Amino acid sequence: MEKKEDECIKKCIEKSCVEKKDETANIFSFDWRTSLASFKDDLLYNYFRFNSKFDFPITKIHLYNKVYNTSNPQELEKFNRKFSKIIYVSYRSRYKPQINIKNNKVFTSDCGWGCMIRSSQMILCRALYKIFKYKNKSDENLIFQIVPFIMDRNLDIVKNKYIGMDNYINKLKELGKNDIIAIDPPFSIHKIVILGEKFNRASGEWFSDFELPKIYNIINTTFNIIPDLSIIHFNSFILLETIIKECFKEMDSNKKEESEDNTYIKFEEKKYIMEKMGLIFVSVRLGLDNVTPDYYPSIFKLFSCKECLGIIGGKKWTNSASYFFGYYENFLLYLDPHFNNQSIDHLDTNNISSYTNKIIYKLDIKTLKAGFTIGFLFRNMKEFLDLHNFLNVYKTEKDPCFSFSTKKINDEIPENIKENSDKDDF
Repeated sequence: MEKKEDECIKKCIEKSCVEKKDETANIFSFDWRTSLASFKDDLLYNYFRFNSKFDFPITKIHLYNKVYNTSNPQELEKFNRKFSKIIYVSYRSRYKPQINIKNNKVFTSDCGWGCMIRSSQMILCRALYKIFKYKNKSDENLIFQIVPFIMDRNLDIVKNKYIGMDNYINKLKELGKNDIIAIDPPFSIHKIVILGEKFNRASGEWFSDFELPKIYNIINTTFNIIPDLSIIHFNSFILLETIIKECFKEMDSNKKEESEDNTYIKFEEKKYIMEKMGLIFVSVRLGLDNVTPDYYPSIFKLFSCKECLGIIGGKKWTNSASYFFGYYENFLLYLDPHFNNQSIDHLDTNNISSYTNKIIYKLDIKTLKAGFTIGFLFRNMKEFLDLHNFLNVYKTEKDPCFSFSTKKINDEIPENIKENSDKDDF
């Protein structure tokens, strides 16, 4: 398995950029067959819709951990303002060709098979939004900073400056790539598919929700995308030891070592300071095909956690996937990636709309597929402790979606700790 992963990474590196000596590698044409396929995708994935739209007004609606009374005009306006900041990712056509390694079929679109990848990109974008807002101390124009990370065409770095890509470009140079003129976006569907070969996946095939966090972790660590972020995946059981191992470092008793906010935790008689932010995914299965009713309350409870990023999952009896970000009454609210948009190679005020135009859909929780993945993010010690406290309480629910290790930490936080999290953080 490690050999296969190494081969996938090597292949991924080779296809990560365009150098001056290989400039023609970034040029390709679309013949009439591709145009016809794109037209058919437009018809099928833009006009034949069978989902249940979300209709206002509703008395109370949960958007992540915030609750809005949308019968109040001011509350509704606030909800719309917050909702508009969620990045939407859909099917794309006319992107650079992918070859299925099993049958040599060429794909220039992920229509019909890429919905789980697109849903996972949405939850990843949610994490990137919170990370960059935290680092920039602002969310102004963040969408123009985040979307290039998940686009489907090579990005021309000679003509455009892509904020946050420096670590990635420097890593490519370390890996032997020189005179780079264009790069494959770090979390593009092309990179995902190449690394999917490790799991015996290929272009044109449906990816599962528990494979994608592992792929994102490989991309992040291999290419040094966000050095101070650790992406961790669990199956049904969150281990505190693993989080501490990946995101913390032990304090040297011989050194006076302090964290940014002068805080540390005590775990198994050792002191640790936070070294990396933690992006945590936990995959669960709560029934045979659809979720067992006993779990409904604990699913809704997840959205009360400030560190929760939402859920990627789908409807029972189907392989369709969506991104769930809130709920009202017994309905989960979600964004549907099953719309076809043409791939673009740059962002401006004219074409950004395909990543922002959204329709909210609702799904009766009775029809939620049994297997899904939840995302959490902590960016500092305060958020880690908040998440730890939530998980400790959550595991006492009658039927929690997942388990959490019972080992405890003793936090020694000064009373005058400066809370790094934005009180109105979204």
